[in-house]
Amino acid sequence: MSIIKSEDSRKWITALTVIASVLAGYVVYKFVGQLGDWFDLETKISSYSMVAQGLGFLTGVGTFIYILKNSETSSYLQEVYNELVKVVWPSKDATVKMTIGIAIALVIVAGIFTAVDFIFKKILEFVY
Repeated sequence: MSIIKSEDSRKWITALTVIASVLAGYVVYKFVGQLGDWFDLETKISSYSMVAQGLGFLTGVGTFIYILKNSETSSYLQEVYNELVKVVWPSKDATVKMTIGIAIALVIVAGIFTAVDFIFKKILEFVY
């Protein structure tokens, strides 16, 4: 059972593009804000926070337009989506069983490491 359907590709690709654009804009906004802190640009430029927000917004919009208008990027995202539709997701029962198995294996390995650490500690106490 897959929650992703092949006829919804445009919607999912656009959503991914929006998320990537918002993330790019946010990173640029935070980076420009950090530059302002490092070089004390807030005191030199009166509306520096507006400049940082504007650069972040322009970066986000530019990223969105670039991704949607670039044919290579659009075709790549379409290919990725087509492969994602083919994925067979595990059922809830299988996921729970695998999670429990991993937790048990983790406890066993942690116990082994603890025992080995304890043994080496006792050996080192005996030697020194």
